[in-house]
Amino acid sequence: MPGDLTNKSWWPPAVVGSVTVIGFVLRFLLFGHAAFGDELSTLWIIRENGLGDVVHAVASDAEISPPFYFLLAEVASITGDGAAAVRLPSLVAGVATVPIVYLIGVRTIGRTGAQYATAIAAVSPFLVYFSANARAYSVMILMLTLGTLALLQATENEKRWLPWILWAVASALALYSHYTTALVIAGQFFWVLAFFPNLRMKALTGAALTALLFAPWIANFFADLNSPTSVILESLQGDGFAAKREATGQLLFLRVSPDSVGLWSRLDMLLGLGGILLAAAAVVFRLAAGRLRRPNREQGAGACLVVILAFAVPAGELLLLLAGTDIYGARNLAATWVGLPLFLGGLAVAAGRRAGPLAAALMIAGFGLATVHLADSSKTTIAYDSAAESIEAEAAPGDTVLDASIISPAPLGPLDAYLDGDFQIYEMTNLENRPDFIEDVFDPYDPQLIADEAFSGSGPVYLVTIGDERSPEISEDSSGEYRFGVDTRSVQVPPGWTSTSRKRFEDLETLTVTTFMRERTDKP
Repeated sequence: MPGDLTNKSWWPPAVVGSVTVIGFVLRFLLFGHAAFGDELSTLWIIRENGLGDVVHAVASDAEISPPFYFLLAEVASITGDGAAAVRLPSLVAGVATVPIVYLIGVRTIGRTGAQYATAIAAVSPFLVYFSANARAYSVMILMLTLGTLALLQATENEKRWLPWILWAVASALALYSHYTTALVIAGQFFWVLAFFPNLRMKALTGAALTALLFAPWIANFFADLNSPTSVILESLQGDGFAAKREATGQLLFLRVSPDSVGLWSRLDMLLGLGGILLAAAAVVFRLAAGRLRRPNREQGAGACLVVILAFAVPAGELLLLLAGTDIYGARNLAATWVGLPLFLGGLAVAAGRRAGPLAAALMIAGFGLATVHLADSSKTTIAYDSAAESIEAEAAPGDTVLDASIISPAPLGPLDAYLDGDFQIYEMTNLENRPDFIEDVFDPYDPQLIADEAFSGSGPVYLVTIGDERSPEISEDSSGEYRFGVDTRSVQVPPGWTSTSRKRFEDLETLTVTTFMRERTDKP
């Protein structure tokens, strides 16, 4: 009868709904953290361009990403022009991905494995962090999961064309989010060819439609391959075995700033990797003992799809690396998370009724602990919002702010994202507010000239520095003037100024706001 608690049909939706709520709460905890890094590039594009100009801005050297996320962020900016608005598409996509993982899991690894996978997706530090980040990764993963679900529906009902169209559209939107999704889409296509020979023509048609939808951006894709930004990103991700091992570790157990604590001293990694190794060992044991049943054709097809989803991107990027193209970095591996929860959930199920639940619990605990670490803003972000609030509380319209805290290449400084007052803002950068600003990243500039101009007025001047070692101190030489650090350089505060107050904001990096006033020259 309706509402009968003995009827278990309500249980799976209740579990998935509860896990999705947990996933939302974890993502929302990070949603309010201060923006910095690549998010400032997104915010700059949205603030400087209307909806019709966003595509043109993204097509320039200012970005090497496709435009879909920026268009969504532009639409979301009707709710405001701050970091929260441009992060909104990521939050919605990140939460929506969790139940879709379950729907895919039921069709590929069974209901129990799907529940494990859903829990892993809900608490994954990588998925949680980028659900509160104004970049395309979360939307990309949603598009790939939607495409995978459509593909599964297409293979379940061979007479319908609509799922193939949906797969093509979702795949095209995934490509318009991030180029590495091509590896996953190619894997899906070859999966159909291998397991569903009678659907090859429909798969070819769907792939052709995807290519047709993406064709208008092809020229920009090749331009992005040759963009100066590509060189910058390759240098940042590093090369060599140690850098690639670090990228893989970041993919699984993301930390915004790598800790000095080693692998075996991190409890989250010990728990998570312990669960994975336990499940793998149990599977090997069951295989050797003949206790693991051979899957039927349908189960085998589902398992193969999960493996493709989980490993198409790292395998493809390793092959590209061998060919001389190095894009193997944690963020470029992001699409792995389309299949990784499903693979780990399936591995736990294959481990058996005894080892499987324990292995899954260890994985979930490890990932969850890493996510709790990220939720602590002091370990995840830099308090630009708090610094800006402090300046606004004290400064008057027209006062000068000198921002020496810039750590990412974008025309929009981190304080610009939060300062609302009418201030004169000087930034320690040579980047200008124009689409091809990236061409100037490696050009030399003199920070002393910027400081001299900022201190040329009547004051006060609010100097913002990053890192304790760069905060202004009185020079040890005979001049007795203040000096502060910009990158590895020392900059002097012009004579005639004195520090009247200093506030520190300690998070991932320490921000210091030092107020300078002109010294009084009148004598009593």
